[in-house]
Amino acid sequence: MIGIQFAPSMVIDPTGKTKMNNLATHLLNSARRFPCHLAVRQGWQPWTFADLEELSSRVAGGLLAHGIRPGDRVAVVVNDVPAFAALYYGALRIGAVAVLLDPSLGPETIRHRVELTGARVVFAAEEGFGPIAPAVTSPRRLCVPVGPGFMDQVVLWPRCPTLTHHRGDGPAVVLWPSAATVGGGDEDFLELGHRTLGTAALRAVSDILFLAPGDTVVTTTPIHGLVGQTCGLNATVLAGAGIVRTVSPLGSNGVSMEIHRSRGRTDVTAPAVIPTWLYSSGAVSCSRV
Repeated sequence: MIGIQFAPSMVIDPTGKTKMNNLATHLLNSARRFPCHLAVRQGWQPWTFADLEELSSRVAGGLLAHGIRPGDRVAVVVNDVPAFAALYYGALRIGAVAVLLDPSLGPETIRHRVELTGARVVFAAEEGFGPIAPAVTSPRRLCVPVGPGFMDQVVLWPRCPTLTHHRGDGPAVVLWPSAATVGGGDEDFLELGHRTLGTAALRAVSDILFLAPGDTVVTTTPIHGLVGQTCGLNATVLAGAGIVRTVSPLGSNGVSMEIHRSRGRTDVTAPAVIPTWLYSSGAVSCSRV
């Protein structure tokens, strides 16, 4: 995927004068307004909005170079938060559909879901790449390992600073309800569109979480599940807030979440709402710092 020339003729420059039905518009807007704000972090790997915008544009350029076009499916099977965010928004930027898969599902389930959705590229966590790669690789599909040095390669990919314009409510992601992760249910996947996810993010920011630039959402929820949640990645990027993934304490069950308000904020913290179709149970708490 490196060094291949491409011509993004199907994309247009987001000048702000054209209404865009693309979730990645929120990333470009936040990167322009809050370039130095924390966007995503896991462990000691913090990325600002400027970092995330730049690397997602490189992912978009690499996908275009590989022949991925609007409507093509790109599977993301990683837990690393910064890499996930770059891959997710990189796919959205060119109009591809992100197929979100939990790396813990196992090679056979992942293979079946990749084939079911027709994903043309699979980004797989390096620790699980060995067993996954033979299961999903085919002459029509590329499997790319995502390990510690992956983003160092991405910075060499061609940059695509533009967005694909969607006519109507095109699909943005494919995901599965939590009930489908155990004991089958592969065919019961959900397709969520840009407009649907964008509306949910806006409602979360303005009516549920009251997020503002500089706020930070700290959660133990797996990152691949934070796309369909009202308190997830789409909402934080829209608000110019950051999202930090932490590890659940030993012996704890469910999902924990805190909202750390930016300095000077005095408003009341609202409860974080998690859709029941994603998590049947879990404790969620919010606190102000």
